[in-house]
Amino acid sequence: MTGTYDEADYLSTAPRRARTRSVWLRLVLPIAGIFLVAGAIAAAIGFGTQELYEANAEVELITPAGLADDARIPVPAERITTARSSAVAAQAVAELDLLEDPRFLAAHPALDDSTMDIGERRVRAAAIVLKNTGTQIDDDSNFASITYRSANPALAADIVNALATAFIPADAERLAGAASDERARLEALVEEIRAELETAERSLADGMSEADIVALPTEEADLVSGDDALTAQTRDALQSQLAQVRARLDGVEAAIASGEVDSSDPTIKQLRDSREDLEEEYSRITAQFRADYPAALDLRERIDVIDATLSREAIRQAEDRAAEAAQLRIQESDLRAQLEALGYEVASRGTAGLGLTDVQKDVLEKRELYSLLLARLATSASGDFATTARVIASAVPPVRPVVPDWRLLIGIAAGMAVLLSALLIALDVRRRRHVY
Repeated sequence: MTGTYDEADYLSTAPRRARTRSVWLRLVLPIAGIFLVAGAIAAAIGFGTQELYEANAEVELITPAGLADDARIPVPAERITTARSSAVAAQAVAELDLLEDPRFLAAHPALDDSTMDIGERRVRAAAIVLKNTGTQIDDDSNFASITYRSANPALAADIVNALATAFIPADAERLAGAASDERARLEALVEEIRAELETAERSLADGMSEADIVALPTEEADLVSGDDALTAQTRDALQSQLAQVRARLDGVEAAIASGEVDSSDPTIKQLRDSREDLEEEYSRITAQFRADYPAALDLRERIDVIDATLSREAIRQAEDRAAEAAQLRIQESDLRAQLEALGYEVASRGTAGLGLTDVQKDVLEKRELYSLLLARLATSASGDFATTARVIASAVPPVRPVVPDWRLLIGIAAGMAVLLSALLIALDVRRRRHVY
């Protein structure tokens, strides 16, 4: 066949059959061969690759309320990388005793060597665990995944659960480093307020001394004996204390009458901040999933626990206020008795003459601020660090391997076959155009 035909050939059916056979030989059979070869290569790669199973454990990253506004606290995407640290891997190796686990030694026979030092074996086992560990987290999310791949599905689940368990204290230690910096800043602030309080109290004492002795006119000062000056100084000191006690008592009685919880209390503030964060997370989860989702139910339980704790704190504050008011009334009675013993009449609370001066108010405010800072410092130094992470879904042995990825292999093989077939067709069209 020369590829050229005369008029008789075109009027008969023979050339069409010849052209049809030519298409089969030129295109159909080669394209079919390309697809078969691509499929055979994909099958060889897939069946020749060891099957690996990937187990997955879900963890929730929690930022303590006291550190929520600290810019030095790493974001969740940075915190989850701690799960891929050598310390966490070594902890998982020790917890599962992988060097004695036949499943792990069967996959890594080089570690089953009694002549090798135990320390070196542990380091190599931790390196293997670290190599097969992965982490995943969505943007702006507190939920992360820790994954591990192994040829044994049960071993993969055990290792990833051990990694998740070891990650929690490691994450807490990482945040504790930032908390220690916050404690140092708080200690410096306490020292600053203490110095200001001492200066204010010294100014108050100097002002009382001047009012008792120096402020007297010269003519009257000559008539006052040393005992009279001492009595006047004692009187003014008692009056100043009485004014402070009465001001504090007014504030406590007003708080008792209002029945409101003192939001400046560090414990109350921390509980409320935690509740707001949990409520926000609960709303986000219920918007994506159902209200009976396990994570949502757990958050609801934690919110209920915080509500109960807030109720107990409110009762405690009410009891503390009542006890403080009773103690202040006793102090007020004692001061009134001392003033009356000196021969002075004591006006009722709220009358002129016993009002707090600016210096006295400044001393009271600084004392309250100093007490709050000391309480917050004591809380931060107690060592009771809040929960920073928890496992919300433990891993179970996977049933399907992730390696080899048959979908990926078939897709690549089909793509290469289509590309080669298109190239073959393009070359055939170009050749035929050149001939004709």
